[in-house]
Amino acid sequence: MSDSRYEAALAFADEADPEGAAEAVSLLAEELSLLDAVSVRHATGGPAPDGTRAGDTVVWTTLLVGATSAATLRALIALAKDWLARRNSGSIDITIGGDELRLTSVSRADQRRAVELFVAKHAPEETGTPDA
Repeated sequence: MSDSRYEAALAFADEADPEGAAEAVSLLAEELSLLDAVSVRHATGGPAPDGTRAGDTVVWTTLLVGATSAATLRALIALAKDWLARRNSGSIDITIGGDELRLTSVSRADQRRAVELFVAKHAPEETGTPDA
């Protein structure tokens, strides 16, 4: 994701269906990959345990997402919020730098305000800059 100006980790959890969380995240990854100027990949959990021949382990419920502009970052957060609302269960933790935003099934007004504050900090409105 070195070509990305903005990098975020999206971690999904669903207590109601923990076994289905990895499959659900794959569907989210497909939707995110449709956004222009976004890179999406699963996070790695470090090297495999000693005595195994596998490479790094994959964290199937966490995506590393990169965006090339503030507008694209706002779009990917809005898409994640919409995806979670359509699922009507689970939560997504979005981490940028050391800041974390948790999207859950709280009221839409509370969630909208939390998203606005988070996005304003990490993806302020750009004036006169094309959305590359």
